[in-house]
Amino acid sequence: MNDTDTAISRVRAIVAEILALGEDEIDDHADLFEDYQADSLNLIEIVAQVEKQFKVVLPLDELPGARTIAALDALLAAQTT
Repeated sequence: MNDTDTAISRVRAIVAEILALGEDEIDDHADLFEDYQADSLNLIEIVAQVEKQFKVVLPLDELPGARTIAALDALLAAQTT
């Protein structure tokens, strides 16, 4: 497992915990709002946990586009490289 796989699996675990879903229930490309009924408070929690675990600050202006786990992972990768 490489760093990218590890990061996305950690992001998936965060999302699963906050949305009270099993990790196997989540599609990395599914829209968190439309497919999993997440709300803005859920996104704030997800972002806070991602920032805490990865010790980064995600740019606020790019968060509206981070509606999937894959998008969050790409945003995270851009901050850690």
